[in-house]
Amino acid sequence: MEAVLSPIKKDKWYKEPWLLLVVGGPLVVVCASIFTGILAYTGSDKVIAEDYYKQGLMINKDIQRDAKARELQLTASLTLDIQAAKVRMHLTGKGPFADHVQMSLANASENGNSVNEIIRRLSLEQVAPGVYEGDSKLVSQISVSSVKLFHVKLETTEWRLTGDWFDPDQKVAQLNAEK
Repeated sequence: MEAVLSPIKKDKWYKEPWLLLVVGGPLVVVCASIFTGILAYTGSDKVIAEDYYKQGLMINKDIQRDAKARELQLTASLTLDIQAAKVRMHLTGKGPFADHVQMSLANASENGNSVNEIIRRLSLEQVAPGVYEGDSKLVSQISVSSVKLFHVKLETTEWRLTGDWFDPDQKVAQLNAEK
């Protein structure tokens, strides 16, 4: 007896189920990596500042100025006078005070998908012993804006005070070097 062999029916190559396993996995990985690359490129933020070397050199100087502020036991209170467009600072501590103090206000604002840091600088002049005032064009911007937190930096060539100022048009900021 002769066995009759039936011809093997061959499917087209693209209809084979094993093709999905062999090609499908790597294809998914390639698509996911392209999507991740596009996402990383469009949403990237700067990890390293352009002047990173200069900032690194300034760290020791900042530490020394912070230590000098602690040594002088400096305390500052800041108030904002919207009607007079002035920022007033009362500085207490040991030793004579400088005639000028530089003040920096920094806050972050959100623009769509990115966050921008805005820094405003202001020079404060001594009007009485331990009392400083500065004219400010940014006072009107602070009062009408929705910004409720500023990072404040008061500095001279000798010392530096830093701290946060919550709700500048309503509250007084207290900066202490004793931390």
